[in-house]
Amino acid sequence: MKKIYQAAFLVGGFIFLGLVILVLSNDDELGMQQTPPSTQNLERLEQKGMDQVLADDLSKTTSMFLSQLSLQLDRWAKQDKSDHELQSAFAKEVREHPHFHSFAIVDNGKLSETVGEINAKRVKQLHHQRGDLSFSDPYKIDGEDYFMIGKKLEDDKIVAGEIDLTFVKNFIKDMASVADANGNFFVSGNNPDVQWKTTKDLPKGVSAQTVPELDWQIVVHSDAEDGEEQHYIEGQAVIKLVDQENSESWIKEQADLSLIKNSDPYYVIQSETKTTDQLLNELSAHPDIEFVEPNFLFTKQANVTIPNDEFFQPYQWNLSQISAEEGWEVTDGSEGTTIAVLDTGVDPEHQDLKGKVLQGYNAFDGTARSNDQHGHGTHVAGIAAAISNNVTGIAGVAWQNNILPVKVLNEHGEGSSFEVARGIRWAVDNGAQVINMSLGDYHNSYILHDAIKYAHNNDVVLIAASGNDNVSDPMYPADYKEVLTVAATDDKRERAFFSNYGHHIDVAAPGEHIPSLFPNDNYVIMSGTSMAAPHVAGLAGLIRSIDPELTNEDVYELITSTAIDLGQSGRDPYYGAGEINVGDALRQLTN
Repeated sequence: MKKIYQAAFLVGGFIFLGLVILVLSNDDELGMQQTPPSTQNLERLEQKGMDQVLADDLSKTTSMFLSQLSLQLDRWAKQDKSDHELQSAFAKEVREHPHFHSFAIVDNGKLSETVGEINAKRVKQLHHQRGDLSFSDPYKIDGEDYFMIGKKLEDDKIVAGEIDLTFVKNFIKDMASVADANGNFFVSGNNPDVQWKTTKDLPKGVSAQTVPELDWQIVVHSDAEDGEEQHYIEGQAVIKLVDQENSESWIKEQADLSLIKNSDPYYVIQSETKTTDQLLNELSAHPDIEFVEPNFLFTKQANVTIPNDEFFQPYQWNLSQISAEEGWEVTDGSEGTTIAVLDTGVDPEHQDLKGKVLQGYNAFDGTARSNDQHGHGTHVAGIAAAISNNVTGIAGVAWQNNILPVKVLNEHGEGSSFEVARGIRWAVDNGAQVINMSLGDYHNSYILHDAIKYAHNNDVVLIAASGNDNVSDPMYPADYKEVLTVAATDDKRERAFFSNYGHHIDVAAPGEHIPSLFPNDNYVIMSGTSMAAPHVAGLAGLIRSIDPELTNEDVYELITSTAIDLGQSGRDPYYGAGEINVGDALRQLTN
């Protein structure tokens, strides 16, 4: 089953190296949400806008990653290696780095302080000069791709590192092809339509963005297929029985039904002979059934405190725009307040999350295995609550709050209404005070709404992304009254052109070109209402850190009443009550 990739999430996840990308998948990764039937065929102009968002995200991510590499080279060049013990520790650090394959100091063509097998001839291939940085073209070693980066030191020496591009190939797979500064493709998928040799072979109509640091280009093109998608798992249905104590026994007694998943009181059943439509027609009239529905598919959408995180000032415009610095003067959060992230999981070992990610839950298999094999959930978690003021990486909205990872989307960014509902109930039962849901589908689901009501009745603050298709069609859970729904803005406080709108929009938050975390200590820039929602979840976490006795409705009222009114005067379908203001919300609460 195909879906539409409309923006810079998945590809942006890797393109910190600023390569040439051609997206040919049919998935909406911008906010992990499926396209509604009414917008299957995106107009060319709007699709070009989406492509440009992706290209911009990838270019900005490239610059951010190159800055990381440059700073790492500086640190290693200055690192004390005066004795054998220090030399061993340094070598171990280089070998364990996720991107550096080898390292050396170069003085008049001679190598010193080397770690790994670095080739002097390849160091001489640093032909592309950009300021004090230099780069080589990509090359292969034993069939794997690498490139060299160098930086001039004050004494005219060069510190050089060899970068392993294995992650590039693994991440891109069949979604993209990659070309170097000379326009030559060196990574390509299996799609026969994208086996180009140079960028001269590219078809017309693609959106391109040059990465100035590398002279590599980013080329994006989405190929949406006609025809309506299937939004549920065929042959399955989700049921809730009137007699909940004997549900499994009832299912076993049905000749043509088998139990697929059990999350009392909800059950996923499957028929080997009937379609989903036939199951719904048959079971909806059965007196033992309280409700039955398809197993819907969900996919991945003044005096201030200035943190010292390396990417805060140059890249995190989003936090300044919502007056986060003023808010941190009031509080930077509390370990006693937990934000659950219902998503693809979270990388608990990321350097900007390590120690604050609680033991989570996998709604697919019922285990605690909630690691992120996709990247979306880690990015969302970082926006909400990355470790801050630690020199490294980025700042999150709620510095001290813990993250509770709940894996309801798989490695492809897909899940069903059953997993999402199961994850919501688990998060509620395991201490979540705030739940972020950067996901959605255009089909109303009884099981989902039932779980949402369960969370709301247990006083949990529920935050959801509105969707990324520039339509008024309501997504779920975004349309439920128990949920605070978030639209996306850009750095001019204007509505992000992809952001869904309508009566259900409560507030807005930054959602274009948002820097955050990616698995394995990476940092990337992504766009979407998926990125807007965790800004609000972080604010809710700060509010509950100050006053945990506030009800969820009190929190909603405080967030909306202190928002900056945008667009039409008063509440409107594009911004809701307006863009959130962290400083005003927290000051009003403490006053």
